[in-house]
Amino acid sequence: MSWRIFFAAGWILAACWLVAGFVPILLYRKKIIEPCTRTLPNPKHWPLVSIIVAARDESRLIEKSLRSLTAMDYPSFEVIAVNDRSTDGTGEIMNRLAKDESRIRAIHLSCLPKAWLGKCHALHQGAQRGAGEFLLFTDADVIFAPETLRLAVRYFQAHGLDHLVLFPGFSRRGYWEDALKAYFSVSFALWTRAWAVSSRSINIYVGIGAFNLVRRSAYEAIGGHESLRMEILDDITLGKRLKQQGYRQDALLAPRHLELTWLEGIQGFIKGLEKNAFAGLQFSIANLLFVTTLIVLFIAAPYLGVLVFRDARIGGYIAAVIAMHAGYGWQASGHRDGWRVAPALPVVACIFLWTLWHSALVTLHQGGIRWRDTFYPLSDLKRPPMQQTRQKQQNSKKQKEPNAYD
Repeated sequence: MSWRIFFAAGWILAACWLVAGFVPILLYRKKIIEPCTRTLPNPKHWPLVSIIVAARDESRLIEKSLRSLTAMDYPSFEVIAVNDRSTDGTGEIMNRLAKDESRIRAIHLSCLPKAWLGKCHALHQGAQRGAGEFLLFTDADVIFAPETLRLAVRYFQAHGLDHLVLFPGFSRRGYWEDALKAYFSVSFALWTRAWAVSSRSINIYVGIGAFNLVRRSAYEAIGGHESLRMEILDDITLGKRLKQQGYRQDALLAPRHLELTWLEGIQGFIKGLEKNAFAGLQFSIANLLFVTTLIVLFIAAPYLGVLVFRDARIGGYIAAVIAMHAGYGWQASGHRDGWRVAPALPVVACIFLWTLWHSALVTLHQGGIRWRDTFYPLSDLKRPPMQQTRQKQQNSKKQKEPNAYD
């Protein structure tokens, strides 16, 4: 009986990897921005797009990012660059570029109100200052190709959307860093089921900080970033709120139109996700144990089967190993990393698992997270949205919210 159980288990693992690794990829590969927009007509009217870029201590990247935005061929846009209490030269760079380029407007924040995360507050201030019919939320470490916004709006309008997400490609770095980011991309796509966000299901949604394009009327209807003020994963939660309120959403791959310079080095990856990896699991140890079990079961078990068995039982486990490496390599090839990182899968899976546990241990040990030089207690981060709203209303009676200044 045990012989048959282990024989069947190997082939079940192989089948799971074929479904989890290849079926989503086959569907998602049909959503690459350039072929998806090639035959679509231009809209009769190009709406004004307010591009909101929030930055804190991004002096190394902010100029290149803002210049890529102003070089876009979209006919009607403005850039709201929000300096969120930077202590380096970020604000000075924004001011210099704003003097040279009339489409850039620099806003400088000097303080953070209570019951707000810094980034959410910065995006909120930027959105309030923008005049566009559409709002594009992006990050200071993203480089845009000239045609990116034009293609995105063309697709947005042709499909009658309210929210469009573009998946970026990562800038090429070292082998292990590229492999780790590719693993994160594969995991994120499977977790969010990003290939199916255009469905009517309110349980399938997505959002990405690199490119969240949203219709202003929809954004304001869900309460904007005012309703997201204590959300660490504000980009994903924005997509969730929009989808759950019945707004139309879609996602496209744009690895050659958006380049993201993100979390440099393995240590940078672990440290960078310290604040939000555990948050992505709703600060739940049960969820962490569940994800750990899945990773061990679906990645470690096939290798163990190959090492242990020397008879017919090995066939399914060999097939599972081949399927998971092939699926990982295929997905990675869509994010500029290519098949070259496919052999690194077991190593980066271990690193990613440690990243999750590191985030959980640090968060629980210090009783919250530290983000942009501000500490946020876990009790506040876990507080339900309605309770946050009541707290915000109480705080507003005691003191007026500090304003941004141009």
